[in-house]
Amino acid sequence: MTHRGAWFLLLLATYPWLLGVDLLSSSLASWGLCFFISGAVIVTPCRRLRRWQCILFAASIGFLFEALRPIPDGSVALVLVFLSIYIHSYREALRSQSHVFFASMIANALVTLVWVVVAHVQCDAASSVDTFTFLYLAFVQVGLSAVLAALLISPISAVQNWAMDAIGLPAAELNR
Repeated sequence: MTHRGAWFLLLLATYPWLLGVDLLSSSLASWGLCFFISGAVIVTPCRRLRRWQCILFAASIGFLFEALRPIPDGSVALVLVFLSIYIHSYREALRSQSHVFFASMIANALVTLVWVVVAHVQCDAASSVDTFTFLYLAFVQVGLSAVLAALLISPISAVQNWAMDAIGLPAAELNR
């Protein structure tokens, strides 16, 4: 049995998490922080989806994030696609839940760093932010994203695994 639309159904199951984080970011925008989980949500599906499905899932997540932000099109989506290819290539390493936990933190922090740098380059002409302030804000944003991934990976992973079980994808073997 093939599951060609599994990536899309998984995207629908993941979307409420993305929407909730976006709404939280919008409500706290005056603080200058943006909550980001797009890097974390691609890790669990890479354990069970096929490579091309991982690519479509990651690209969709990236473009959903970019839709509301003043960053160049494809910058976050391409990084998420490359990360999904890398994670899928080494998915045997994600057999334990602790590896999924750390992979989601690293992926989320890495994509956040790329996003912050690209956004700074895009808006550099319009703002007069000095290098020290940019580095401080980038450090805070990347740290926040890593902590958010650590806090939310368990419930997000549970929802994604439930959706993949409901779709009928074969289970990934876990050593706990």
